[in-house]
Amino acid sequence: MFGLLIGLFVGMWALQIGLTALQLKHYKKTVQEMSKRSSGYLGVGVDKRKLGVGSVVILVCNKDGIVVDSKKMYGVTVFQRFSHYNELIDKHIDHIDLREEDKLYAATQLAVKNIKTQINTI
Repeated sequence: MFGLLIGLFVGMWALQIGLTALQLKHYKKTVQEMSKRSSGYLGVGVDKRKLGVGSVVILVCNKDGIVVDSKKMYGVTVFQRFSHYNELIDKHIDHIDLREEDKLYAATQLAVKNIKTQINTI
């Protein structure tokens, strides 16, 4: 019985590793696709929590700071995938108005900060 429990634990652990690898592959593919624009800036924001729901926001803006593409991922499982974040399209990065209680607030703020860092270094 004890051997069966250890075998089950090892099997679930291996499954978790495999599914995490698939999610990481999806993340890299999404970032790579969104970075193919000829000009503009890409910002990624990650709000990772030890306990609770994490989120990832990827923003692409043009040289004027207008968001031209955005994707979001929100959840606690490795089955989550990116979806379009249409609420931010056509907004200037200085005028994205999310409330702090919004589940994507921290990730969006970090993505905007990363874009502003790129803009200020050029």
